[in-house]
Amino acid sequence: MKTLKSSFASEIDATVSLKIGDFHFIENMIIAEFKEGSHITFNKFNEVLELKNETHNGMPQFFISNRIYSYSVDLMDILSNSKNLKFLSAYVIVSYNHLTNKVIELEDAYFSFPRKKFETLEEAVTWVRCEKTT
Repeated sequence: MKTLKSSFASEIDATVSLKIGDFHFIENMIIAEFKEGSHITFNKFNEVLELKNETHNGMPQFFISNRIYSYSVDLMDILSNSKNLKFLSAYVIVSYNHLTNKVIELEDAYFSFPRKKFETLEEAVTWVRCEKTT
């Protein structure tokens, strides 16, 4: 489900569209919808995080990757730079199919911070909201 069609679409503070995808800002989270075929490097990922700093005060605590489309991640780049993302409380992934689940399992070996997977965007946002209150 796209973020703009979700039950919490009215809560979106800002949306930024870039060449690599659309990014929705709600409270202390970014919901990313990377475009089909995008290749994500640490610099591109960091640019997205900086958008939160520009549109709101401070960096996000939660990053939700709403994986509607297929895209690739530069795993070696992320591995060498993920230590710079310690401010993230969690990196949350919404996966809609078996192939994406297998890709996520592979990616998990390259990330040095916690990632959590959900099957629906609603579940992911609900979990983030519960996490930020604990």
